[in-house]
Amino acid sequence: MDRARFADLCTRFPRCRIVVLGDLMLDRYVAGPADRVSPEAPVPVVLVEREWDAVGGAGNVAANLRALGARCDVIGVVGDDGAGRRIGAALEEMGAGCHFVRDDGIPTTVKTRVLARGQQVVRVDREQSVSVSRAAADRVAGGVAARLSGAGALVVADYDKGVMGPGVIRSALDSAAAHGIPVVVDPKRRGFFAYGGATVFKPNRSELEGAFGEAVRPHDSGWMEAARKRLRCEHLLVTLGAEGMVLVSPGGATERARARAHAVYDVSGAGDTVCAVVSVGMSAGAAVAEVVGLAAHAAALGVAKVGVATVSPHEIADVLPVR
Repeated sequence: MDRARFADLCTRFPRCRIVVLGDLMLDRYVAGPADRVSPEAPVPVVLVEREWDAVGGAGNVAANLRALGARCDVIGVVGDDGAGRRIGAALEEMGAGCHFVRDDGIPTTVKTRVLARGQQVVRVDREQSVSVSRAAADRVAGGVAARLSGAGALVVADYDKGVMGPGVIRSALDSAAAHGIPVVVDPKRRGFFAYGGATVFKPNRSELEGAFGEAVRPHDSGWMEAARKRLRCEHLLVTLGAEGMVLVSPGGATERARARAHAVYDVSGAGDTVCAVVSVGMSAGAAVAEVVGLAAHAAALGVAKVGVATVSPHEIADVLPVR
């Protein structure tokens, strides 16, 4: 895709509304220099200079969509706690529609990353990876069905934190099919084979290898097509880290997309960026093969930033060819 084609798509992004469903979490960052080693243990001592919060998981997909100019509705579960309220406030501040279910029995997932000179030293997680209550799951499924009318796509951000149980998955995909809406899925291991009927199924290499029990063969079109059929999706998009991405479409047609990252500071959130670009691009009328190339450029830009990060249309346009 060249810059002119992308500019045309961008004019349509504000008219696109994407529904984002999945696990919500709060990403916290503690950053500063580390100039000495602790006398208590062989670990660096980080002198805190800055702290900030960001929305993670499904919230980061929404943040990327808003950065691209699209509208979005976010559906998920949070605990009745400060972290859950912080996620809602942050998303509302950026203009996303928040439709959260509160489950008193499960605290909101919080990931705290300690950074020294832009590099992650350690991550501390506070979470309970258990399924949400039946009542919460039913409310989530109902919320998705109520908001798909008029939407351009449904993105499922499954981080295996308890929201995407079998009932919610099946209800969401069936509702999207009834409305004729494409579904982009970022899966995790537990529900990997439950997303039959997805329009774009986007695992990374390690997730696909873990599910299949064998090495991914991205250069083998026959193997990739068999994988697509086994997963019962329309398009299989596998992210390969520094090797880019490979897209397999019906009939075994494959496309490779790769954009070189000039620096890699943090890969967290790269998959969310890919899902956002693919979903809004499809909603704006682009073919899947077109938007995968855009997503590769966006992901390369995102990993060059510290922490989960969004990418603007201007940044993407700057790296596209002029024809």
